[in-house]
Amino acid sequence: MLSWQSHQFMTMAIQQYDRTRPLIDRAVNVPNVFAMHAPPRTSVEGLLRGAYDIAEMPMARYVFLKEQGEPYTAIPVLPDRLFLQQYVFTRPDTGITSLTDLRGRKVLVPQYYLTSSLWHKGWLQEAGVSPTEVDWYTTSPERDPRISIPEGVKVTLAAGPHLGMEPLLDETVDCIMTEGHPVVPAGQEHRVVRVHADVRGLQRQFFKDHRTLVSVHIIAMKSEAVAQRPELLEQLCEAFDQAKAYAYRDLQNERLTSLPLMREYLDDTMETFGSDPWPYGVDANRQEFEQLLTYAHDQGLTSRRLTIDDLFEKPARDFHFKSRMVSGSPPWVVPPP
Repeated sequence: MLSWQSHQFMTMAIQQYDRTRPLIDRAVNVPNVFAMHAPPRTSVEGLLRGAYDIAEMPMARYVFLKEQGEPYTAIPVLPDRLFLQQYVFTRPDTGITSLTDLRGRKVLVPQYYLTSSLWHKGWLQEAGVSPTEVDWYTTSPERDPRISIPEGVKVTLAAGPHLGMEPLLDETVDCIMTEGHPVVPAGQEHRVVRVHADVRGLQRQFFKDHRTLVSVHIIAMKSEAVAQRPELLEQLCEAFDQAKAYAYRDLQNERLTSLPLMREYLDDTMETFGSDPWPYGVDANRQEFEQLLTYAHDQGLTSRRLTIDDLFEKPARDFHFKSRMVSGSPPWVVPPP
């Protein structure tokens, strides 16, 4: 494989979303960077092994690597964001109706230090329940052997699918906190309920209070590559900004989706979230970055509380992202980023 050392050619492994597809499809290009689709674990491990120069990476993994002094940096592009409150499930027979009811219960997370788990545990602690008061289960061990579970926290490995509902249905655990909606086996739908009954209202209130969705992934790269090509950080920011502009443009054409109420949803989105519902950049996400870094330290992922300056170099910190969503813009017109 060609490498940047000899040909200034780099590879970038990212997942395919509407906001990254223009990079994968070559509608938007970064000079001498080949973008490809890769699943999360493949992209991360490929970056760490040197197969890729740039890759989409879970936020928690990146924060841990930075605290360890590993030679990676990132741009404040957040390609994967979620309202994680909707992914907390239990059974009707557990009697669990709020986070406070999880004290002393068995709770499954995919990994203890998965990015979504940091957020779930942070909200749990804000509800008055310490991680030491929960009997934790995980479906996978931590990816990095240097990561250790804090003293007083009990974690049991219950190997299984990343988004499996089986541990809840077979009563191994009382609750699942995850980063997606697991498939519920046919005929078992009545045995699975969300812990948050009014999840729609909770999510809207969360955005009203914090002005953000929760990000779980970031775009990371080798520091060595940036040293060789200092313009790379700004080039990547510009390209991801343009790709998001394409996504915003395409969303305005209701015929490109199979959602009958798409226009109503788009209008509601802009009314609630404004013209940039998927913001990139440090300034637009400062509160979220600060909160994640606090959770990472409080929960023992990092031994010190990192700062935003630890995460990003100056060209990336200062980049001004411009893409905005314009309601009703013609689908054949690409708004300038």
